[in-house]
Amino acid sequence: MAISSDQCTPYLSVALYRATNNQAIDPSDLIAAIRDLIKENAEKKDKEKPRFPTVLDPWIEVEGTTIALAHYVEKRVPSWFVGEGITDTLNQLIIAARRGSLYALVFSDNGLRSSVSKKVLRAADGPFASITRLNSSQINKAFVESEVRTLWLSGTHRRTAIKPDSKILSGLELETSLDPLGDQTYYFSSVRSTMSLSDDLTGAIVGASPSGGRIWIGPTRSWNEFTRSIGIILDRAATCMNDATRPDKPLPILASTISTLDGIEQPYDLAFIAPEQVHDGDGEADEGELRWLQQFGDAARFEVTAVAGSANFEADVYWATDRLGRLAYDFEQSTGADFRLKIRQVDGFNNNDRDPEILTICRDQGNLTVYYDTGHTFSRGHFYETRFRDARFSDWQWVSMAQDDTAFWQEKPLDGKRFAVENTGNADDKSLFGMVARHWPNLAERGPQTGWLVCDDGAMESADFIHINDVSDPPELTLIHVKGSGSDNSNRGLSVSDYEVVVGQAVKNLRHIDRGLLREKLPANANGALQNAVWHEGQRQENRDALLAMLDELGSNMKTTVVVFQPRARRSVLNSIRERMDDGDLNRSDVRRMQQLDALLLGARADCFSLGAEFCVIADDG
Repeated sequence: MAISSDQCTPYLSVALYRATNNQAIDPSDLIAAIRDLIKENAEKKDKEKPRFPTVLDPWIEVEGTTIALAHYVEKRVPSWFVGEGITDTLNQLIIAARRGSLYALVFSDNGLRSSVSKKVLRAADGPFASITRLNSSQINKAFVESEVRTLWLSGTHRRTAIKPDSKILSGLELETSLDPLGDQTYYFSSVRSTMSLSDDLTGAIVGASPSGGRIWIGPTRSWNEFTRSIGIILDRAATCMNDATRPDKPLPILASTISTLDGIEQPYDLAFIAPEQVHDGDGEADEGELRWLQQFGDAARFEVTAVAGSANFEADVYWATDRLGRLAYDFEQSTGADFRLKIRQVDGFNNNDRDPEILTICRDQGNLTVYYDTGHTFSRGHFYETRFRDARFSDWQWVSMAQDDTAFWQEKPLDGKRFAVENTGNADDKSLFGMVARHWPNLAERGPQTGWLVCDDGAMESADFIHINDVSDPPELTLIHVKGSGSDNSNRGLSVSDYEVVVGQAVKNLRHIDRGLLREKLPANANGALQNAVWHEGQRQENRDALLAMLDELGSNMKTTVVVFQPRARRSVLNSIRERMDDGDLNRSDVRRMQQLDALLLGARADCFSLGAEFCVIADDG
């Protein structure tokens, strides 16, 4: 059956492009190139070749907009079926529209839209090389305004149990409800906002995916409505996308894209982000691929080795505890704020039937998020920089590590890899646990341990140590979370990643500042390896019985404090960075790390304050 354009009412979701070097190409040539790509993709996947039925009017001119379209039919095995003999027949539509030097591409198949986008990015010649996708700045200027209704947010922070990797917000004016502190580590991958596209189309709710160069409005009721809307969209893009008076960062609280590799270095973590965590549009991702990516994503682990002075790095890829191989990741700037990531196999990926598939998905930059100690994040082809507010965390306590040669990099005493709990607090225990056991709460002067102290380290811990001063009025409860420095260098610099895990643990276990919950938790380790890891007034106890009895006598009126003891930060380094910040010298990697650390610690302090607890961090007075 031959169709005509009048029978088409496409969903208005368009990928926007401009002519490369202002050399306009006819939409019919783009349709021909896309047809070839469809056939090529079918051959690669060993699928039946799609059919292209006749379109009665494959080329149309409508009020200055040139439109070409094609109809094709493909057969796919249902996602729920394994075997032969059952196929779904899918009718698909492609539309290419040009107005001036701008193009709008419409696909009924979202997978084809992604395939075309990648082809355009890599093309060196031919029709695909003749167009360039609009960049994030241009989409933001033209199609993101106030009265934000929906936000798809992805985190630039390291993955943690206390903060979502991504989240979706909906409301009437979300720009006024964003949290300047809590939301500053997110960027929006997609947004729906209210705007007037033209005098005739006011109050439209327009969705935009800036990094994908795409916008969407919704279903159309007729071909005339579709063509009129396409013309309006292309006119608005032409008018607004390069307008210097319009903001290219419409939601300044959120992290934003950057267009240079300068100052991006020291990658410390890599996360595999499954598609459902970033999917943000009109339709569903390919279900077969989605299942496979989810299976790998649940167990994937990466060990990152940085290339000094560069954004580049190498990573060992693990499936749970099994090392699969090593990959090298090298960045180069493409166009605007787009970056091309070249991923090279160094070794491995040859011991398992699935290794080739794993290698393929690890080479797809759309699946990866890379975190940098300089406060940058690479995600979905772009680098993002968090706009950290100049809000400073000040609740530091400084304790010298050099005073008694404390091994500030060693969290606890070890016997091989085993936690030698029996040695905790002994005279020759130079670990941080040893310092706490011998001297808490008098660390700075290395005074004797006073009050009650219990070690609760291990799985499902409430804290590494709990200290109770039962003679003060009111009694004082302190949860102490200890972590060794990631560097044993006495001249070490500042690191955010060293604090992220331990601060996350502190916030996750905040509930144990409740005396009742703590009383329920502490008996769990009363008969295990930690049963005698209890001290009272400097004397080690045989068990927790007296401690638990004391807790039973305390009322609920207690002063509560959460402490993070992590000596990676040094007072001299922090003061030096603060001086640079006071002088306005902000474009430095150490300043960005300080701002990032401030944001992390201020967020933890706010969580503690919300439950009536104080929060402080103990670091090295060096």
